[in-house]
Amino acid sequence: MSAQQPPEAATQQAVAMLLHLAFMEIRLQTSPLTDDQSPEALARRAGRINELADLCHNLPGYLAPERRHRAAEGLRYVWRFSAGRRRDWLRSRLDHLGYDYSWLDALDVEEPAIGHDGPSVGQ
Repeated sequence: MSAQQPPEAATQQAVAMLLHLAFMEIRLQTSPLTDDQSPEALARRAGRINELADLCHNLPGYLAPERRHRAAEGLRYVWRFSAGRRRDWLRSRLDHLGYDYSWLDALDVEEPAIGHDGPSVGQ
């Protein structure tokens, strides 16, 4: 069973908004520590920043005018190489955006994710 991919414009918008949300979360994670936070909190923040950057680093290229028509390919790649908490982050942000990612879920039936699960993202 294969779900239908949303219109190209919706996928391009979803990719742009995923990047926006990732940048906002990275910015939040770089805010100064408060007096009651430990050095371990700083290490966790760095881990979250690295994971968000790693998850989304290829997506900006798919928004270039000559590659926008391939935005679904970029989103598919990110989906396939994410698992666990990374996949949970993608799902929660795409849900927030109202983007129908059932076509991505259908990929897992055909071929399970081959990604890795790093530190928790955005939690």
